[in-house]
Amino acid sequence: MITSVDSIVVVDTDIFSTLYIDPDRAAKRGLPVDAWRGKLTGVRVLISFQTRAEVIAGTQIGNWGERRVSDARDRLDSIPTILADRDVIEEYAALTAACRLNGHALQDKIHTADRWVAACAVAKGLPLFSRDGIYADAPRLRLV
Repeated sequence: MITSVDSIVVVDTDIFSTLYIDPDRAAKRGLPVDAWRGKLTGVRVLISFQTRAEVIAGTQIGNWGERRVSDARDRLDSIPTILADRDVIEEYAALTAACRLNGHALQDKIHTADRWVAACAVAKGLPLFSRDGIYADAPRLRLV
């Protein structure tokens, strides 16, 4: 749970998409949209560059209309994005190595995007808000 100390949190792509891109659809699928929003009340939300890229790619893959793409980009622009700076790149390399050495599944190629999201959070000393089990017990990663 987010504590008063955690006034800033990184959200992963799934949480961002659920809360900011299509919350009505997510709620209809049974996702706890209101509960997640409640957890983020008074908390500054950030996303990783990877999340931004995944959302933009999703609009293209889904062949979204101009208005819907514009709305998605507006939502992306309203949330600060952590870029792939030297600290993030160093953390990505360290996280990749640590996961490989201890056999954590986050090392797998299929989780490259997830490692970038985690590296952004760890490099900036922030917790990650995710419902994805792949992050459990990842080295140095604090989860909400």
